Amino acid sequence: MGQWMVRMGESMLKSKPVRKHFTRTLRTTLIMQCEIRGAEVSIRVEGGLMFVSGEEDAEIVDALKHTFGVNAVDPFTEVEPTPEAVAAAAIQSNPNPEGSFAVRCKRHGAKGEWTSQTFAGATGAAVLEKVDLDVNLSQPDWEIRVALFPDKARLLGQRFMGPGGLPSGVQGLIMAHLETEEDALCAWLMMHRGCRIQPIDGSVDQLKSWDPALVSEEYADKLVTGPGRDRNPTPWGIVAHHLPDAPTSIGDDEDIRTPLVNLEPLVGWSEQEIEQLRSRVFS
Repeated sequence: MGQWMVRMGESMLKSKPVRKHFTRTLRTTLIMQCEIRGAEVSIRVEGGLMFVSGEEDAEIVDALKHTFGVNAVDPFTEVEPTPEAVAAAAIQSNPNPEGSFAVRCKRHGAKGEWTSQTFAGATGAAVLEKVDLDVNLSQPDWEIRVALFPDKARLLGQRFMGPGGLPSGVQGLIMAHLETEEDALCAWLMMHRGCRIQPIDGSVDQLKSWDPALVSEEYADKLVTGPGRDRNPTPWGIVAHHLPDAPTSIGDDEDIRTPLVNLEPLVGWSEQEIEQLRSRVFS
């Protein structure tokens, strides 16, 4: 069974009630993202971290890489919180290390017997009792990464990054023109900032992997949108690569407070920057 420690990044900078809402939304979205890919997961939130576990590794990793609000993800193996146990697990995962190594440790939770530095030093000493390596704290050939908790240690694997941003839907609903690939990139940029999109024209196929609400009405009905957790929100903006005919004012007889916000997020981007974004979104 695979296990992943997820850092939620920007969501953790919000106030406590907002953070709670964002975390709940992210958890629900990630469960749906895994379900769409045929995977079942268990998710637990602890101290600003999200712990995900499940059997279908490839499907879960793909879901994590396509869920807004997910920042950095560390696969991990849980071991006893002792330097000897961590050293043994590390060598088991890399039985023939060569060159130099370093131990990176970060302590989480209440302070106990160890600090990050003393645990890293003791783990390094335990490794040197088993293998002959040089210590290089700047540019090691082998980096042993440890997350130390009061009752357990987690030996971290190769980190990969999620898309970051804010969880899907927490910033409300916007309408989207999706006639061109550039339109889809503009919509993706707004989705990255927590907006859910309602297509006006074109196809959502290129964006379905990023939001369960675009996959089917069944998933959309289960999700809430906006700070008020509305299941039937009113769009507050419209996005596309170019919006030359979008309204910029409202008539005196219109019973609304403000016109739709016009969003053209690719304005000012170079061709090289757009190509890099295209590779990120459509790869």
